[in-house]
Amino acid sequence: MKVLYAASEALPFIASGGLGDVAGSLPHALRKRLIGCRVVLPMYDTIKQELKDTMKFITHISVPVAWRRQYCGIFEAKYNGVIYYLIDNQYYFKRDTIYGHYDDAERFAFFSRAVLEIIPYIDFKPDIIHCNDWQTALTPVYYSAMYANSPGYENIKTIFTIHNIQYQGVYGKELLEDVLGIPADKASLLEYDGCINFMKGAIECADKVTTVSPTYAYEIMDPWYSHGLDGLLRGHCDCRIGGRLAKVLRHRLTEPRLVRRCRGGLLRQRRLGGAVRAQQRALRILIGLRLLRQRA
Repeated sequence: MKVLYAASEALPFIASGGLGDVAGSLPHALRKRLIGCRVVLPMYDTIKQELKDTMKFITHISVPVAWRRQYCGIFEAKYNGVIYYLIDNQYYFKRDTIYGHYDDAERFAFFSRAVLEIIPYIDFKPDIIHCNDWQTALTPVYYSAMYANSPGYENIKTIFTIHNIQYQGVYGKELLEDVLGIPADKASLLEYDGCINFMKGAIECADKVTTVSPTYAYEIMDPWYSHGLDGLLRGHCDCRIGGRLAKVLRHRLTEPRLVRRCRGGLLRQRRLGGAVRAQQRALRILIGLRLLRQRA
């Protein structure tokens, strides 16, 4: 099996939080299980020069971004036995920070499309493209809408993992065709609650949706923590949500007697029991939310 792991950050090159940690360790763990896994991420200007010096230039191509095409340099690096592909475009990635720019939608639409466009040039035809969080959420959408029946792209499966459901890639509908290049007849894939939502598109289009842990899978089914996506997740829990998320949801959604709502919106299973345990869990969540807001 061959997996192309797409992420907006990955150690040792760049990281701002937990996504970078996971993307830096999971591919290596998969290789130890004899699964061929390579990583693709943007080549940010803030990557340390000593790491840039280890990269090898492969080629350059042009990537469609709606009605225009943008330069895309492809670099290769190897770390801890894993091959990394870094997508170079100074217009999008020569910034002081990796997130928080006015054109983030366009930046990561370019990257999500580049993940697919580089496949004929890297001598690695994946069986699975594993996407992570909103920054790569358009890759399953582009694959489903534009690439699935193209020569060289047949029979690729897509997986989408939710690391942080608070950040979904929500933008105005005016970006749909002019920036993202999504035709009007495919608009429903991204439209949600009067806007376009990158994460919603991935949930609709990916073959499987997972989360980083069973606990998190359980929590994001609660409207208190889902940031508006709990209904969508519930609607797909039987057909597209896989892995840890599916196991948790199918078990708990079919056994409502095991679940009850606690004050403050917390959900827990009765069998876990105990006021102390509930208070400890609430405290961990509150601390996590405070740290998340501070980071944002």
